[in-house]
Amino acid sequence: MITGLTVAAVSVTAQAVAPTVAIEQTYLKAAPGRRAALIRFIEQNWFVMDEEAVRQGLFTSYAVYEGGGTDWDVMVTVGYPDARGYDAPGTAAAFEAIRARHRTVLVDGRGLRDLGTIVGSRRLRLGAHR
Repeated sequence: MITGLTVAAVSVTAQAVAPTVAIEQTYLKAAPGRRAALIRFIEQNWFVMDEEAVRQGLFTSYAVYEGGGTDWDVMVTVGYPDARGYDAPGTAAAFEAIRARHRTVLVDGRGLRDLGTIVGSRRLRLGAHR
């Protein structure tokens, strides 16, 4: 059960032509006292790369949510224009090229390993919505 969910940051490009048909959710557990720093790390690293992926048409959107659960503290979502998500032809290779150009920005001198842990992920196909 998801309770107390708060959107910390979101981006949907007005230039996106293709609709979102799949969403990848990644769940993270913050290190004690490091939730805010973990979110800053995501914004300064993951979302910099995700914004480029949106510009290239690989992704349609991205967002970070704060949750109040015990299993996870932060959920990152990425929207895809193809139901296969990251596994769509060309997506992984193009995103890996983006990742290779990115230089990690540390937050308070810490990287992801010190700020939190990925505890799960799942892909959802988008059904009817408005």
